[in-house]
Amino acid sequence: MEVRINTLGAAISRLHVPDRNGRLANIVQGEAPDCGIHLLPAPGRALHRLPWHAVPLVEDASVGVRLVSPGPQAVVATYVLDEANGLTLHCQAPAAAPATICLRIALNMAGEGDLPGQLLMVSAPRVVPAGGHEQDVAGTPWDCRAPRPLGDLPGRARYLLDRHGELALRLLDPASGRLLALVADAASLRLGVGEPPNYLWLEPQLPAANGNISLRFSTQA
Repeated sequence: MEVRINTLGAAISRLHVPDRNGRLANIVQGEAPDCGIHLLPAPGRALHRLPWHAVPLVEDASVGVRLVSPGPQAVVATYVLDEANGLTLHCQAPAAAPATICLRIALNMAGEGDLPGQLLMVSAPRVVPAGGHEQDVAGTPWDCRAPRPLGDLPGRARYLLDRHGELALRLLDPASGRLLALVADAASLRLGVGEPPNYLWLEPQLPAANGNISLRFSTQA
C-alpha cells in the first residue's frame, strides 16, 4: 500500500491499495469536499481547511506522520501505515476542546467509476437518516447489518454504534476483491453516496477528544 497525507486539514489525499491480482489503484477521492479532520463543534476553527505541521515517523515495520493543527489548543493526529496493509489514525485534542473529532474520507474501492455494486455492511443497531429521527435500523432501507449494495441506500444517514473498538464497517468491491474493515472508538458513523455517485464518504465520529480509527485492507478471491 501507499498513502499520501495532505497537511491541509490532515486529510488522506491518496491511498493506493492492491486488488486480488496485486494491481494498485487509488481508492480515495481526494478532491471530494470537506475531507480531512474536523473538530466539532468548531466555530471559527474549521481544521480541515487549515494547514497542519507535519513530522515524519519511521519504525522498523511501519511508517507514519504526526500532524499538529494550528492554534493554542492544538489537535494532534498520528497516521501509521503498517506492513500488514493497515492504516491507523490516532487523534488527541486538549481536554478543554470540544469533545468530538471526526475524519471525513471519500472512498471508491474500485478506484474509479460508479459504485452501486459495491457491498456495504455496518454493525449498528440504530440509525438517524438525514432529516429524520433516531430509529431501530431493523426493517428500514438503511439496514446494512448484512452486506447490501450501495445502490440500494436511500440516502445519507448517521449510524449509532454500540460496540466501540470493534468492527464497525466492511466495504467490498466484488470486481477487484478489495475489502475494507473499519474499526473505530466511534460513537457514530455518518455515511452517504457522493454526487456524482463515484464515491462513498465516511465520517467516523470519536466520542471523546482521544481515540483511534483503523482502516484494514485485504482481498477476497
